Amino acid sequence: MNSLLYGDNLPVLREKVPDEAVDLVYLDPPFNSDLNYNVLFTADGLHSDEAQLTAFKDTWTWDAAAQSALDELQTVRIPTLVNLVNALHLGLARSPMLAYLVNMALRMVEIRRVLKPAGSVYLHCDPTASHYLKMLMDAVFWPTNFRSEIVWRRTGSHNKARRWAPIHDIILFYTKSDDYTWNHPRRPYMLGHVKENFVEASQGVYKTNYYGNVLTGSGTRNGESGKPWRGFNPTAKGRHWAVPGKIWEEVGIEPKGLTQHQKLDLLYEKGFVTINEGDAWPLYERTIMPGEGPAASDIWAFQPYTEGTVFGTTAGIDADVRWLSPQDAERLGYPTQKPLGILKHIINASSRPGDLILDPFCGCGTTIAAAQILARRWIGIDISPFAIELIRRQRLEGAFPHLKVGVDYKIEGLPTTIEGARMMAEQDRDRKAFEIWSVSKIDGIPNDKRGADKGIDGRIPFRPDGKTVRFAVVSVKSGKLKPDDVRALISVAKREEASSLGFGVLVTLNEPRSGMKADAASAGTVEFHGNRYPLVQILTTEEMLKGKKPNLPYVDPTVGFGKKSGHADLQGDLL
Repeated sequence: MNSLLYGDNLPVLREKVPDEAVDLVYLDPPFNSDLNYNVLFTADGLHSDEAQLTAFKDTWTWDAAAQSALDELQTVRIPTLVNLVNALHLGLARSPMLAYLVNMALRMVEIRRVLKPAGSVYLHCDPTASHYLKMLMDAVFWPTNFRSEIVWRRTGSHNKARRWAPIHDIILFYTKSDDYTWNHPRRPYMLGHVKENFVEASQGVYKTNYYGNVLTGSGTRNGESGKPWRGFNPTAKGRHWAVPGKIWEEVGIEPKGLTQHQKLDLLYEKGFVTINEGDAWPLYERTIMPGEGPAASDIWAFQPYTEGTVFGTTAGIDADVRWLSPQDAERLGYPTQKPLGILKHIINASSRPGDLILDPFCGCGTTIAAAQILARRWIGIDISPFAIELIRRQRLEGAFPHLKVGVDYKIEGLPTTIEGARMMAEQDRDRKAFEIWSVSKIDGIPNDKRGADKGIDGRIPFRPDGKTVRFAVVSVKSGKLKPDDVRALISVAKREEASSLGFGVLVTLNEPRSGMKADAASAGTVEFHGNRYPLVQILTTEEMLKGKKPNLPYVDPTVGFGKKSGHADLQGDLL
């Protein structure tokens, strides 16, 4: 069954994904492009991860976990990887960069294990660490299985005063073997090329004709290539049959293992060669169709304002892999979100319908959405409970209403019982994962920043008038309850009244006391459209697990991070 798996992807891969089960892996591991990378190369003592994604808060500093990863790599049965990591240890010392690389190396080993022999892997990164990651990939998958370094234009501009503006990401494409799935993706021709090399036979239809010399080479041959074919004798004209590679590229056919006569027969059967009585040679004739074009290249760069210059479409150059603009309808406000077009491009090129796609850092679920659209099976893993809930309600059930959890896909790793919720709270050292899960479970947006949260663990978007978005504040308590917890929430809700309208929700792992319920009731109610709503509500985790939600007017979980509603400050630092 299609699966969303919550947790650190290293143990999840080891425990949940069997050997050689996956056809295609795409991973976009956390790495903050706006970080000051100089500190990543500085040895012990500097905490460079302060701007890093919260779920990996402690990963990119050299600590006991990084040392443990380095020690574990010594036991991996890939000598090239062990030697490389030890060399990097000598060169980079115990730096945050090395901490990042040893953690990624362990995950690459597991990705290789779960990948089928004919499988492919695409690693999305940026130029700051791509050279290190390429060395790791060479060591794990072997240099001869490196296929492409794709350059993707990720933004329109990026002002940098003292260097060339960085506007691209790198996508490393490797396979597990030489026998891998490849569907020969193509890009459309430029309209200027078509008009220059083809004749417009009718409105929008372009054709080209070549006589038989395009199907032959100079000089005679004694084998089949010199023998007559369908009444045409190349030897009599001092030539021999030789279909050039350019023709096969044009028609999109792979003629492996065919003789020259068989190649000519294939072109004839497909309608690319015609024979007219009285002609000296067979005629190679081709009508160019929209969507035809040269093999797709390793540069994916949308070019603004090129609409109308590409044959067969009104869209601009590489419009299907364009970056997400701040107001793009596709954008969920997720910090590291990638365009759906990139994932569709990759999945179409390197898999077939029914294949299994894995994204071990699935974030807001772009890979999951693309796989679902393209009729592939999928596994998504993420360490953020909010990511799992976001994918469920927006990428899956929001976009495909017929999909039901437990029927069409499963979610594992998140609590389904009160005992599981208590275990999650106890194992989560700072209770942040429990907060994020609780807020996400009631269609809220977690406040994922660590440190002082000013009494707000999350916000639930709702539209009291059916139009304007407002945000009820949420406080989550997983420990012992204090008598003034409700009064503190009332105070925060009033402080945030401009956006909250005074609404507040207290989520409690333990049963609240009667005095707390009385305090909540004292906050009063407000009327919208003939219905009264309590301003402050208490919801227990057990009630939440049974499906109960806060009573708010017109909750709108599709608001996501509130990016489009002018509440960009609500965006969390999530994986």
